[in-house]
Amino acid sequence: STITITSSGFQPGSLTIKAGETIVWDNQSSNTGNVSSSPHPAHTDYPPLNLGDIAPETSVSLIFSTAGTYKYHNHLDASQFGSITVQ
Repeated sequence: STITITSSGFQPGSLTIKAGETIVWDNQSSNTGNVSSSPHPAHTDYPPLNLGDIAPETSVSLIFSTAGTYKYHNHLDASQFGSITVQ
């Protein structure tokens, strides 16, 4: 599944997947984006989700192997956030 990083945030903002699936964050904005685990600014809930800065026109991915709800945000603009539910 793909989550697009736009200038106004993550699209879609929430996503449900099955365990073992890969999520790709694709930066389609003209600015550097960022994916960091909640909470802001500690990023301690799920450290593998601390994917860091993502340059425009590039992408990063992460495999989610364990069921749960994973919340994240754009550390460069903490008003942008999202969540992934793994079943």
